[in-house]
Amino acid sequence: MQYCPKCKVNIRGNKAGCPLCQGHLTQTPEDPAFPVLKRNKVTSITIIRVSAFAFLTLEIIMAAIWYLSAHELGHGFPWVPIVMAGGVAGWVDLLLALYVRNNVLKIITAETYIAMVIDLVIDRMTGFIGWSVIWMIPVTFIGLAAATLSIGMGTRMRLEDYIIYLAADAVFCMLQIIPILNGMNHFIWPAAICIVLYMIMTAGALVFRSRDLKNASAKYFNV
Repeated sequence: MQYCPKCKVNIRGNKAGCPLCQGHLTQTPEDPAFPVLKRNKVTSITIIRVSAFAFLTLEIIMAAIWYLSAHELGHGFPWVPIVMAGGVAGWVDLLLALYVRNNVLKIITAETYIAMVIDLVIDRMTGFIGWSVIWMIPVTFIGLAAATLSIGMGTRMRLEDYIIYLAADAVFCMLQIIPILNGMNHFIWPAAICIVLYMIMTAGALVFRSRDLKNASAKYFNV
């Protein structure tokens, strides 16, 4: 029988956490009374195939944008090769993370932020056309949220283990307001859509998953 030191109650069965406080349980769990049906698990091969399809889709779309812009304007958009290179780097990083079995979300999140900073620096060094704050950063934030949710649910992680990443992304996403207010972003629709999506996601987490947010805060920040 399992035991919750915080609630000071015994728990029958085999629970991942205390039903009352979601805290850590001690002692030995009991064998289930009924046989547990096996579920189809999402394997690394499945994740690789899905990510490969997403990568190829991105590369095809970017190649089409490059060709159409070169045909209509006489030159391709300068940010297209950067997006294509970033797609290659992201996919390779995912394969390496799966191979070494590290924290995939931590690797992807860290390198995504590094990529956004690099994009902003390149944009500034090339005369600041504004493609970084108009398109790259908003699209990257949306892609990061999608990747976080896909990996979290696909690998059957507990929500409290990856909701903190979404919360941090929401905070940093709001920084896009700065270039809007400073006039650096002269086409605010992508950034506005990105911010609104994160605000809706944050509101949903606060209303429906407040306990998971509290547990995640206690786990990562000891609050």
